[in-house]
Amino acid sequence: MPPASRILRLLAFAVPAALTLAGVQPVMGAATGSIGPGWAAELAAPAIIAASFLFLAARRLDRGDLVQPPWYSAWLLFPGAFFLAGAASMCIIGALVDFPTIAPTMWALVAVGTLAWTGAIAIVGRASR
Repeated sequence: MPPASRILRLLAFAVPAALTLAGVQPVMGAATGSIGPGWAAELAAPAIIAASFLFLAARRLDRGDLVQPPWYSAWLLFPGAFFLAGAASMCIIGALVDFPTIAPTMWALVAVGTLAWTGAIAIVGRASR
C-alpha cells in the first residue's frame, strides 16, 4: 500500500485532470457542429481555468513524502470533489445540448467546488505531520 501522501498527490492531480477533460468536451462539441462556439467557450473556459488553478494550488501546497496527511483528509476533500464532479457533468451535458440553465449552474458549481477543494487541500497540507 503506498503512503497516504502519494495517494493524496494522485487525488490532487486526478480531480483537476477530470475537470479539464470534461471542460474540453464542449470544445469538441463545437468542433463537430453540435453546439455553437460561444456556448462552448462559456462552458469550457471556467472549467479549464479552475482546473489549472486547482492543479497549481495542489503543486504549491504539496510537501512531499516527508509528512503524512491526517486521517480526516478524505472528509475534507469530499465536498469540493462532489461540486467539481457536478461541474464536470454540466460541461458534458452542455456539450450535447444548449440549455440555458446549464451555464449558470456550471459556473456556480465550479466556483463553490474550487473554493471547497482548494481550502481543503490547504487545510490538509497544514495539518500534515
